[in-house]
Amino acid sequence: MDRLYLQDQYMKEFDAVVVSVDGQNVTLDRSAFYPGGGGQPADTGRLDWTDGSCEVTGGAGDALVIEGAPPPVGTTVKGVLDWERRHQIMRAHTCLHVIDGIAYKQYNVDITGNQLYPARGRLDLSFDNMTRELAQEILDKSNEAAARGLPVTTRIISKEEFAQNPELMRVAHHLYEKYDEIRTVEIEGFDVQADGGTHVANTSEIGNMLLAEYKSKGARNKRIYVELE
Repeated sequence: MDRLYLQDQYMKEFDAVVVSVDGQNVTLDRSAFYPGGGGQPADTGRLDWTDGSCEVTGGAGDALVIEGAPPPVGTTVKGVLDWERRHQIMRAHTCLHVIDGIAYKQYNVDITGNQLYPARGRLDLSFDNMTRELAQEILDKSNEAAARGLPVTTRIISKEEFAQNPELMRVAHHLYEKYDEIRTVEIEGFDVQADGGTHVANTSEIGNMLLAEYKSKGARNKRIYVELE
């Protein structure tokens, strides 16, 4: 399948052909719907075709999960993303990269988990101790960095180049072993790390980050909840 969401993260509509239908799972030959993974939820929206339409409610691997009668195999459809929701998730995803970049470079801690939602998210960091003051300090520095309007770009690198740059590996190393090529996301002059999700093109799109909550989830696992204005 041609993964259009990796080529153009701002694509709102696209044409495709249905290659298989399995109950409520529909697979296309090309798709701009992000299928879910890495803490980022699957995109939603709809498929339109000459004789009908159905809602896209999620993803199952390469397939789209739909509600309603599916289009027949071989049908040309138009995919239409719920763009407002997707863009809010993109803002949240880049937001967490900024926070992670601050935590990694200025506090020498790693990310241990994350979850994204429209215009909000949570990030788990390997701090021994966390206070609300420290969490707010990290958010203040993150807002300062994002306000600089830094370009955000993606690049594909080889497994060999990836192995030579351990700073790119912010999560468990074994998660990358099955890939021959690795996609990286770079916030220009600020941070770069391996990532397969969708992002805004500039940190100015993130908006103001607000500390919603922080929690201790273990001896070395502290969770920051952030919301975007």
